[in-house]
Amino acid sequence: MGYVVSLQVNPQSYAQFLTLQQQLNAATKQKLAHELGQLLADVAVQIIQQVFVDLLTQQKQRVQRPEGHKIAEESEKVVQHVLDALKKYLPWSVALLSNTRLVGIVNYFAKSIVLEQDQVFLRYPVTDTLVDQVLTLVQKIQAGDASQISPAFHALTEIIDQGVTHLIRVPKEMLHFNFVVDKTLNGVIQMTTHMGYKRLQGLGKEVDLHVAPYYIDHFLKFLIRDGHTK
Repeated sequence: MGYVVSLQVNPQSYAQFLTLQQQLNAATKQKLAHELGQLLADVAVQIIQQVFVDLLTQQKQRVQRPEGHKIAEESEKVVQHVLDALKKYLPWSVALLSNTRLVGIVNYFAKSIVLEQDQVFLRYPVTDTLVDQVLTLVQKIQAGDASQISPAFHALTEIIDQGVTHLIRVPKEMLHFNFVVDKTLNGVIQMTTHMGYKRLQGLGKEVDLHVAPYYIDHFLKFLIRDGHTK
């Protein structure tokens, strides 16, 4: 069994996805690019919400020191920038594509969707080597080694980046955008991931042994063993 990151998706979004997938595979003449682009943006926002926004909201309620609120506020600004970019560029990039070009990515995403007890999850694989590295660092932090906090947060960004590859970079390449759109999207992906990873890695230098496990545990709750992976 391998590891996957499991992210919950709104059932209404999944129902809309199934409808679009069925229509696209049936070669409907109705243009569906706008609807699919908006749906992808909505799901991306749901993922950011549960992984980052919920964490920051809870953390602001927990902190007592002014510097703790400052850290959370700085992180919120970065997350909002990422959200704004997703809402703008996902629908824009897909909007002009023909239905034929969209069939491949809806079927690609369908393979990453899992249903469990009436809940919908979008999953992506994480390499065992990286997971083992993270878990080893977490054990050292739990044992009181503060020097391992920064490396642990850096490793978490690598787990997130594997998701960016699986859920954004690979589908983007499948769509074969023209040079201008592809260059624009590459720039947006590079900018938003750089900002996000820099902020997350910065947290690894700002939090102490009392606070770090709270952040780490939040991210690791999305990491599960999956019997379908090798």
